[in-house]
Amino acid sequence: MSRRRLLTGLVAGGSVLAVGGGTAAWWSRRSGPFDIPAAVKTPEGKLFDMKKGDYVLGETPAPLWSVPSAVSDATPAPLPVRDVVIVGAPKGGIAARGVVDGTLRWSAEKVAAAGRYLSLSDRLVAAADRDGTLMTFVASTGEPKWTSPAEAASLLAADDEAVYVITKDGRVRSIGRSDARTRWTVGIDADLGKDAASRGLVGQGRLVVTAADGSVVALDTAGGRTVWDRRKQSDDGRARAAVSGRSLCVTGKNLTVLDIVDGKELWRAENPEPPNGTPFFWGPPTIHGDHLYASALNVPLRYDLRTGRGTDWVFQGLFECDPPSPLVVQGNGLWSVAVNRTEGGINVVDLSEGNRTSWVFRIVKNPDRYWITADANRVFLLDGTTLTALPVF
Repeated sequence: MSRRRLLTGLVAGGSVLAVGGGTAAWWSRRSGPFDIPAAVKTPEGKLFDMKKGDYVLGETPAPLWSVPSAVSDATPAPLPVRDVVIVGAPKGGIAARGVVDGTLRWSAEKVAAAGRYLSLSDRLVAAADRDGTLMTFVASTGEPKWTSPAEAASLLAADDEAVYVITKDGRVRSIGRSDARTRWTVGIDADLGKDAASRGLVGQGRLVVTAADGSVVALDTAGGRTVWDRRKQSDDGRARAAVSGRSLCVTGKNLTVLDIVDGKELWRAENPEPPNGTPFFWGPPTIHGDHLYASALNVPLRYDLRTGRGTDWVFQGLFECDPPSPLVVQGNGLWSVAVNRTEGGINVVDLSEGNRTSWVFRIVKNPDRYWITADANRVFLLDGTTLTALPVF
């Protein structure tokens, strides 16, 4: 899977069959498929502090842990869910590794990892098997829970009410989380592509689909009605999106912030002039507090989310990243990946008022196949088939 691509039961008459490990079992009322255990405590990592001797000024600390050959060649991005991080397993299916030490906690071989996986309220992991059956597992233990014959080709997003999938015949479907039944199925006026090319996010009663053809379509989560759409937001594959409250940021050939409810444009950033006629695009956006981060080609920029004005940022223009790199905020740092033809590194700059710290992890061995994500004071690096956890400050 290239960096650009990196950048996700049986119901009859109300009865649900939970399947796991090649066996089937009817669940009793006392331990039914919809009896979901409480979320486990998230084991937060510590914030490294130079004054406490956690690292030396001017030097980058060692990774917390690293597991070679931990993931498959076709894994989606790592998904942290409280005490585990979900990845595509090397021999097929999905696997959960402990966030503290990277050890294997559980695996589910029948799942088609390339169709993506989702966290359901930080308690369940949802994924689809090769036949399109939607399957759920307790995140911490891997215990199978409810399933649904969703005919899912890939997963889009989830909220408190439903899981949203793309069906094998190219439609969008909503599966209720309370009963595993189909709530609605609709076709949309966009090319959803194949192999999980389209993605989704949910907010304010809207399912926003960033389609494979560069279109962005917003559906009403209650009934599947198309509320608004914007055509060809990206010239090179799907647009990228991030949401905070009603503010939806969409990047591609432009950086635009919309009202997610009605699609009204709130503001648009001015496109910088690319050097030497280079085809221009914006990288994946990240929203953190009152600020929006996105890279104009290889230059990370920061904007006021509400007004669209540029901010007084000490690092503006002082470092670069790979254009498709995610920008991740964790601890006091903004994390990004810079690469050349043979290797790469992770840049971390200090967002706190002191702006005293910066790190560079020169550890990326696969410049065409990487991703970073973060949770609970750890940053997770997918580097080829290696999974690594990094400390934060």
